[in-house]
Amino acid sequence: MKYSEVLRPESAKAGGSIMKGEYVFDLHRILLGEMSWIFLAEIVLRTAIVYSCALFVVRAIGKRGMGQLAPFDFVIIIALGSAVGDPMFYPNVPLLHALVAVTGIVILTRGVAHLTQRSKYAEELLSTDAVRLVRDGIMDLRAMGREGIARQELFETLRSAGVQQLGDVERAYLEPSGKISVFRQPPTHARAGLPLLPEGVEGPLRTYKERETVLIGGCYTCWECGYAASFASGGTFPGCRVCQCGKWVRAVTSAHEALTNVASSE
Repeated sequence: MKYSEVLRPESAKAGGSIMKGEYVFDLHRILLGEMSWIFLAEIVLRTAIVYSCALFVVRAIGKRGMGQLAPFDFVIIIALGSAVGDPMFYPNVPLLHALVAVTGIVILTRGVAHLTQRSKYAEELLSTDAVRLVRDGIMDLRAMGREGIARQELFETLRSAGVQQLGDVERAYLEPSGKISVFRQPPTHARAGLPLLPEGVEGPLRTYKERETVLIGGCYTCWECGYAASFASGGTFPGCRVCQCGKWVRAVTSAHEALTNVASSE
């Protein structure tokens, strides 16, 4: 059956135009456009074919190939989505065109994966290295800025890893896959640090500004980067030697201690 025969008869008489008064608020046109109900069966068939093809090609790419191309996953998803989406319901997009496009994406993906495995230059050009975000309880604010990692995004990941305060973190890396891996300090090297409370909870924490008098001596941590230092009572808070920030908060050894400080401030 030709698509011209699938069109509604009244649409064919009107030339398919929706500008005429009788087509305004036409539910048939709104739901089905200019096609008949039988075209829904073809959409089901098209979807089944394209879906089966997509499953096959994703399986063909393989876990190793996808792992090698982690920086390009987003591009692959967009390309596959565009290639398999339109043929499902556009009658003027042939299925064969979609299958060729999807097959081409698979070939290119596996080709780039093979190239990066064989060529050191290609690997350096196409792959990315892990980026260090935290070193010995201190955040690398420049690296976080370059990679677009927000403070609370990092804190959320650290909390999910069971970390209660930044001093417990020996190293944290942003992996090429976009995940953040965490190495914790050994128990013998544990130190007080910046509490990793959620943004809505950390607000009431008592903070101290540069040149403000230190009333209670002890360990404090920079609010911006997490650098920890001990100050004697009677002195004044300096600027942070790492990030030059002038805002400090009491260092803690556990989330319980930080939450107690929050409760006493409320």
